[in-house]
Amino acid sequence: MISFSIPSAEMIQMANKKQQKKKDREKRVAKKKHLESVKKKAQEKTNEESKQPIPARTKIMQSAVPKGDQGAKGNQKNTFMHRRTGG
Repeated sequence: MISFSIPSAEMIQMANKKQQKKKDREKRVAKKKHLESVKKKAQEKTNEESKQPIPARTKIMQSAVPKGDQGAKGNQKNTFMHRRTGG
């Protein structure tokens, strides 16, 4: 005797939930992979930019501009405020 069971409403709901969970997991994994690939591309791009040599003209321009002491400016009073306050 062959018996066929008719799927009940509970079994159908369970099957639908299982499919939905599977789809959600696939979406999460795909999103995670996409974010990782974007980060990897950004990292590669920054590595390429850092490996590029600095042109000689840029080096000349940077060396022509003197770098002042940043610490010395912090100890000086602002001349305008000094005059205004009288002291």
